[in-house]
Amino acid sequence: MEMKKFFGPIVVFMLTVTFIMMPVVGGLAKAAEPITLSFVTYVPLANKLLYKQIKNHFIDRVNERAKGELFIKVRGGPESIPPFNLGVSVQKGVIEMATIPTAFFDALVPGANETCMSDYTAWEERENGIYEYIGDMYKKAGLFYLGRAVATEPGFFFLYLNKRTVKPEDFKGLKFGGSTAFHGFYRELGVSIATLALPEYHSAMERHVVDGIVTSLSVGLQNGLHEISKYLIVPGVYRATPSVVINLEKWNNLPTHLQDLMTEYMAEFEKEMAAFEKKERAADLKRIEAAGVEIIRFPPDEAKWFLDAAAEGAWKNAEKRFPGDVIPKLRERITKK
Repeated sequence: MEMKKFFGPIVVFMLTVTFIMMPVVGGLAKAAEPITLSFVTYVPLANKLLYKQIKNHFIDRVNERAKGELFIKVRGGPESIPPFNLGVSVQKGVIEMATIPTAFFDALVPGANETCMSDYTAWEERENGIYEYIGDMYKKAGLFYLGRAVATEPGFFFLYLNKRTVKPEDFKGLKFGGSTAFHGFYRELGVSIATLALPEYHSAMERHVVDGIVTSLSVGLQNGLHEISKYLIVPGVYRATPSVVINLEKWNNLPTHLQDLMTEYMAEFEKEMAAFEKKERAADLKRIEAAGVEIIRFPPDEAKWFLDAAAEGAWKNAEKRFPGDVIPKLRERITKK
């Protein structure tokens, strides 16, 4: 009887300690497992401008500063998931995170591609409420908009040509190809249109299937357009379009301090990327000119006509695709006119 009295309190004490320690031990075990965000990019991992910059100056920094709590795991490029499937893949949680050109998923987020015509820098957008405005557009599709994967100044895309054009009437009868993102621009220029996938750019220009293609200098160089094009028009048009998107449910379940960490480093990266791309653009332009391509620099009147055609064509195309007030409201929000 005495032994029972002696062991009774001990048993109660041990059980109490066990129940108290269980959440602590469980919490420590859980904290030791990092939150993983699987990431896919729309370009090959060897791409210097469109992938390596975000890998070295954003992903690696976040992984280091998260100190084991969060890890962005790069799964690959277009060989992992076709670029046009990336938006839906993030939306459905097949992967948690991606960089995608807005034209590739604007059916999910109407107006996403028109953010390339913003009159504000990426950091100005974060200060004046545009960043949150764009973010609300993405949330309706189950996506979180982290920021611009390729933050740039205007004039990121250039027109490669095989026929000399120095005034508006020279465009009559020409045929331009490339992404559907430029179809509105082409219509405004008065040319006929051919939709081309990126791997078709070189052969289409070489065989004169098209007379011109609008793309970035870096993509043009990678695909050898400078080797088969005779002319390039300056100024360029639009800002770069790729966004960093995250599955909204996954983002909402991240601890606040990790959300803040990623947001802070994304904002820093945007500023660094804009400066880096500006230097790269100038260097690429020199490389193209050195390859024998004639740079046609439009005088003020022709340049204004060209830039107005790019803007108006894109807005008209967007309004036709997405009737209602989404596009007019976005235009009012992101332009200074």
